[in-house]
Amino acid sequence: MNSYNQSDPVNVIEGVNDEAIWNKHREELIRYASVLVGPGDAEDLLSVVVVRILNRRSLADLDDPRSYLYRSVTNEARSLVRWRSKRLSRTVTTSLPADVEPEVLEAVLELPNRQRAAVYLAYWRDLPMVEIAQLMGCSPGSVKRYLHVAKKKLREVLEDE
Repeated sequence: MNSYNQSDPVNVIEGVNDEAIWNKHREELIRYASVLVGPGDAEDLLSVVVVRILNRRSLADLDDPRSYLYRSVTNEARSLVRWRSKRLSRTVTTSLPADVEPEVLEAVLELPNRQRAAVYLAYWRDLPMVEIAQLMGCSPGSVKRYLHVAKKKLREVLEDE
């Protein structure tokens, strides 16, 4: 039986289906994917993720579809970035707060994928450490390590400018 009933309006509807789950998380996943691969590729990446998942199983059958979707997006983004090479030109505009300084954004986009994801979820989405770990599919200690290393790199890059 599906245990994805965490006092959430979508989940209290009897017979929750893949479409309802997808519609509930789509926008936040687009923003997340935009940070990882750029807004031009975010929706394509999500399409690949959803097709792969639905070819294997139903989102409604998962215990925690949101975390599963986030981990899948993270993994697919990592594959895409590897495939494209490290010199991906990205311009993130609509998915980030308007008050982000261009040099900060540029420095964040140069971080490795997992560090960038942790920075986005912690500082721009203001999510708690446990939830970030759950979404990224790692331990809270790993998230803290990603953030620590990312802050150190960002400090070095931004102090040089």
